Amino acid sequence: MDTEDRKLHTNLIEALLFLENRPVNIKYIAKVTKIKKEVVQQSITDIKTRLHESGSSLVIVENERGDFHLTISPHLYDHLAEFYNVQTKVRLSSQALETLAIIAYKQPITKSEIERIRGVQVGYILKVLLEHGIIKIIGKKDTPGRPLLYGTTDKFLNYFGLLSIKDLPPISEFERL
Repeated sequence: MDTEDRKLHTNLIEALLFLENRPVNIKYIAKVTKIKKEVVQQSITDIKTRLHESGSSLVIVENERGDFHLTISPHLYDHLAEFYNVQTKVRLSSQALETLAIIAYKQPITKSEIERIRGVQVGYILKVLLEHGIIKIIGKKDTPGRPLLYGTTDKFLNYFGLLSIKDLPPISEFERL
């Protein structure tokens, strides 16, 4: 592939990520742009490198599912939130934060597993976290009764300024406290 083709492919993929304004996977990008998956992957790497080296306010984030999202650098959220409602102010009780932490670190997790860890019922707290879009139902556990599985959302990552769930501090830091 010559330099002009590579540049065109990279520009198409960058434009698609901008227009989608949501996480999309390589398969989707390849389908829309009619570019081979390997070329899509390389182009995303090229875009990430260029944005980083130029000190751009934009970054490409890859989530746990392997989806890519063109977004602003997390450290800029605080500066823009007031004018663009980038981060919605959500006040969570200490009980809700504790439940959210359990979900973040143990996901996918069921309600009964959370209750076993916390020692109290969490039905109302789960309802509040779901309403705020901080957690979501990500499936059902393959056990009798097929209980719902909960996990965090991209809104959770954005709210806490994380690029990925892997960016959570190690649980060992909390054990020391």
